[in-house]
Amino acid sequence: MKNANTALIAQLNQGWPRRATVCDIERFRASGQFDAEKPDYPVALVPFYTHEAIERLDAPLKQAILTWGWIGYNRRTVAAEDHVVNPALNYLASEILAGDAWVFTESIRQTLVDEHYHTLMHLNAIQRTRRERKIELDMDLPMSVTYRELERLKRQLVEPWEKQLAGVVFATVAEISVNAFLDILADDETIQPLNRSVAQMHNRDEYAHSKTLGEISKVIFHRLTAKQKTFFVATLPVALRAFVAQDFSMWEAILRQLGVPNATEIVLDARQPGAQSALTRDYSGLYRLADELGILGELEFDFSDSTANKKPAALHAQAH
Repeated sequence: MKNANTALIAQLNQGWPRRATVCDIERFRASGQFDAEKPDYPVALVPFYTHEAIERLDAPLKQAILTWGWIGYNRRTVAAEDHVVNPALNYLASEILAGDAWVFTESIRQTLVDEHYHTLMHLNAIQRTRRERKIELDMDLPMSVTYRELERLKRQLVEPWEKQLAGVVFATVAEISVNAFLDILADDETIQPLNRSVAQMHNRDEYAHSKTLGEISKVIFHRLTAKQKTFFVATLPVALRAFVAQDFSMWEAILRQLGVPNATEIVLDARQPGAQSALTRDYSGLYRLADELGILGELEFDFSDSTANKKPAALHAQAH
């Protein structure tokens, strides 16, 4: 079992003023230009975009599906920050790591600043899209399956420490794994330059967060009681499965509210085995963390289909 790499955390902390997106506000304000001809969201990330019923739709309606896919992605990112990541980081900073070595507190507080700024970035992205596309209507879109599974788990738990630790586990999984999805958006030259820039700037921070949370997790795990360690080991696969779960709920809501005929049938077809909608995640970082914690053999999760360093042709996941 490896101890935390304090030197790595200190190096990340020292580099924060040069690296963090929040420290480079002018770059965010100047990033990209709106191109009305480009889609707001990658076609390859929509699980049913090649469905014959979608192909028959007129161009404005097909564009609206992609635009609301982008708005929905941003809404889910904001919700993940507000309801999953930030509460866990606050708990770490004020409870678990309070009074500990400054290097740990500094790293978590810097991460919290980043995450709050990400929320502002994504809210701005929504408003900018609505303004450029002249969107006046609103939609009722469901929360992500990751959030729903965390809330479902918390309702089953009794002890306050269990609920808090469950949140920490879910946030850790999100922070260590989210780069795989952000990479797709950040590298996609077919979408709005503005939207691609949002993903690039968010992604830059998350590469540091992944390292930070990986090392902080070692600090936390070492000081857990035997009962708490057992709970951590049992909860990690739950969080992993929630994070990689296929979730079509947002897309069905978008199709229904846009008035697309046969929305339910289109989504059902996309769910069928062999459909081009396979959920792809890279959880190699969590595999490495579990190995370094010495708990890999205890986890009820199959890591064999991890997609490290692969760029999928079709992917419908939502960040966090």
